[in-house]
Amino acid sequence: MKKNDNHTSIMIGIILVIIGILLPTIVEGWSTYMIENLEGSTLLMDSGKLVIISILYVMKYCIIFFFILFGGILIIYGNFSRNGNLLWQFLYAMLMLLIFFIYNYLHKEGFSYISHLLTLAFLLFVQHFIPRRKNFYIIYSILLTFILLAVAWMQLIPWLSKFGIGTDDIATSIKIIDQYLNDNYLLNTLASLFFILFLIISVILTFLVYLLNKRIIAMEKIQENEMELKATRMALVESKVHEEINSLVHDLKTPLSTLEGLSSLIKLRLKGRGESSIKEYLDRMGSAIQKMNDMISEILYENIKQPISIKELLEYVTSHLILSEKNIEIIVKLEDYLPLICVNKIRFSRAISNILENAISSIGESEGTIRVSVRRLNHQVVFEIMDNGRGIETSHIHSIWEEGFSTRNSSGIGLSFVKSVVENHHGTIRVSSVPGSHTQMNITLPIHEEGGETYEYNDLSR
Repeated sequence: MKKNDNHTSIMIGIILVIIGILLPTIVEGWSTYMIENLEGSTLLMDSGKLVIISILYVMKYCIIFFFILFGGILIIYGNFSRNGNLLWQFLYAMLMLLIFFIYNYLHKEGFSYISHLLTLAFLLFVQHFIPRRKNFYIIYSILLTFILLAVAWMQLIPWLSKFGIGTDDIATSIKIIDQYLNDNYLLNTLASLFFILFLIISVILTFLVYLLNKRIIAMEKIQENEMELKATRMALVESKVHEEINSLVHDLKTPLSTLEGLSSLIKLRLKGRGESSIKEYLDRMGSAIQKMNDMISEILYENIKQPISIKELLEYVTSHLILSEKNIEIIVKLEDYLPLICVNKIRFSRAISNILENAISSIGESEGTIRVSVRRLNHQVVFEIMDNGRGIETSHIHSIWEEGFSTRNSSGIGLSFVKSVVENHHGTIRVSSVPGSHTQMNITLPIHEEGGETYEYNDLSR
């Protein structure tokens, strides 16, 4: 997108420069009208006509060189977008001088290069204070207009002629006739007044833009700091909640241990009494208690990993999903003879659930499909989770893994948690998305090697 915008900027700039160079030929009648009225003001001794011609001259000068100078800035900015770059300033000045040379060569009006250099100097100076923001071209065009008005009136100040300013044919003719009619009193006064007025307006406007830019930057910095503070507070809250949950889960182990002990004691008391049904219930209760102990251990100690079949894992995940009142179908496709993976069942299931919940939220109230497919790739297993929801904006694709990032006013820890869990299992996760079409998450995990170490903490009762 950015390259296309740059190419468009360059093309528009070239068109504007060509229009500026050809404009004197297009409005040749304008110059003829001024020359005829100059002769008329001399014959009639009419200073009023001279003022009108001076205004027409200033307007013609501004329109022609506005196209050229504004086109030049578009051409250069299409290649160099950094504000204040010395190379950019040098290239802009060289490009403008080349165009001014071509203009003078084609039209032979005798425009002074000193005036062009002064115009460029003014523009390069004020551009240090114009931020490259949304309204840059509007602000630049306004400042350019006032600078061109100031320089155009400067061309008509008679006492500056000795410095080589205002040497083009029409400006010289206007000053000669003013000398004949008013001994240069009119233009020395009027042109100087307008030159100073428009120059002061340019300086004041530049200063106001500079102050406004500083204020905007300060406000953006404040907003950035507020966002960082908000994220820090949220992280502290999440950390505190996490600690409290860990403490609560840890405390659950005590009553479970008591239940396990009582169950064993009851089994000892019933030994030899032939109560087979009660013993079966106690065995099942003991098995359930052991599973709960294992789950608590996996929550408390993230490095506890055990081999599990992918089918069992996905059945556990999908059994906890809530799809009531949702017109969404989850399709699970597993490759035959998939190997075991070694994972922390609770944490990895939560990671998969987060991805599926994001997919469900992306589909919303629409009819949708979530496809979960798992296949083996060499010594790895690849989970592919694809939905036909609204997708992820291109500008957000690199931010979704950051803690605190969210587009749904949530805590923003969902995908950052997923990435953390996958990396803890020595895996990788990648995302591809087309806004308005689909999103696909690919998780790659190493397979469980037979005879290898199944988990890092052997004592699950910790």
